[in-house]
Amino acid sequence: MFPSEFPLFRFMYWLINTAGLGGIAALVLGGGSLTAYFLTLRWIIRGGEADEVQTYTYPTHTLLEHDEE
Repeated sequence: MFPSEFPLFRFMYWLINTAGLGGIAALVLGGGSLTAYFLTLRWIIRGGEADEVQTYTYPTHTLLEHDEE
């Protein structure tokens, strides 16, 4: 099946090729993608700088050697 047979692709083709609306649609889609990209990078950077103590869901080798609980 050729992609232009799907209604979503036909709508996007019509929207992008319509004068004025195509530029607005491209700006919205491109701006939304860039915003999501930079927000994701900010989220990753903030996660790397977290001041939380590391916790483990299983006993590590050093924890197994301790006699006290």
